[in-house]
Amino acid sequence: MTPRKTALRTIAVLSAAALTSGVCASAATASPLAFAELQARAITAATQVADALGAASGGVYLENGKAVVNVVDDAAMRQVQAAGLTAKKVKHTFAALTSVKNQLDSVKNVPQTAWGIDTKTNQVVVKVYDAASKETAGRVTAAAARYGDSVRVEHRTGKLELYLADGDAIQNSQGRCSLGFNVTRGGSPFLLTAGHCTNLGGTWSGGDVSGAQVVESDCPGADSGLLTRPNGTGPGEINTGQPITGAAAPTVGEQMQKQGSTTGGGSGEVTSVDESVNFDVGVLNHEFGTTAHTDHGDSGGPAYDGSTGLGTLSGGDTVTSYFYPLTLELQAYGLELA
Repeated sequence: MTPRKTALRTIAVLSAAALTSGVCASAATASPLAFAELQARAITAATQVADALGAASGGVYLENGKAVVNVVDDAAMRQVQAAGLTAKKVKHTFAALTSVKNQLDSVKNVPQTAWGIDTKTNQVVVKVYDAASKETAGRVTAAAARYGDSVRVEHRTGKLELYLADGDAIQNSQGRCSLGFNVTRGGSPFLLTAGHCTNLGGTWSGGDVSGAQVVESDCPGADSGLLTRPNGTGPGEINTGQPITGAAAPTVGEQMQKQGSTTGGGSGEVTSVDESVNFDVGVLNHEFGTTAHTDHGDSGGPAYDGSTGLGTLSGGDTVTSYFYPLTLELQAYGLELA
């Protein structure tokens, strides 16, 4: 664990071995930052081509660091291949999957369920936890069945939880969380964390954070919160010295890193985007799922890919960790990275 004086730096310890685990041999020899840059270039190129396809696009994902563009017809496949990228023929357009996901959002008051887009399988994946009531499970399963093979239902053990407790990064009289990103608004410094943390109100402290007050708090719906930073300005970087210079939307298959005050550093892969996660406190929209391991007290901690910030932790189960996108947080509060 890092010294407490580094808490304002968005606490993080990363594992280069974990980042490169499971990628192809050439990528595995790259440094974490170099691999992150390769991923960023692949995502940018693939997204530009996918956008040009319009209605023929099935979305983008990464496979071992290499971008794949889903297409629904041969003309689009030729267009992708002409751009020097890998194309995969699929059944459903990304617009159609988004429409299905948005229609499922009309199913309300169904805690312990979630649904989001998995471009790798060209489906909306619906997760039903065994902690859900029989009525809830039946409603969600019936709703999913209306959309045929555009939806995949997974039955999960365990329970969805917001990871608020047992951390040692920032705390008040009611709970403990982790810092996310150093940000500014109008030239003034602030700290970004999870909204279900700042919903507790009060004054926050930890490390060299002292007397931080809640100025923004949004949860459920979103899951973002903003604290004052009374101790002045500081670098927008992870405590390893890795700068966070930008923010981007996550991509399925993207290898990412995370930090939390309980579990420390680590890595994982983005498995879903634009997910509606029905925690017991209410639905959190636009979350992205990952395979990163997190636990109680990690809430609010950062997810990032090299120098690119991706989001702040909400919670999850023993398999999936959910983060709220940094791009949406910056936009909602009018923030810039420090």
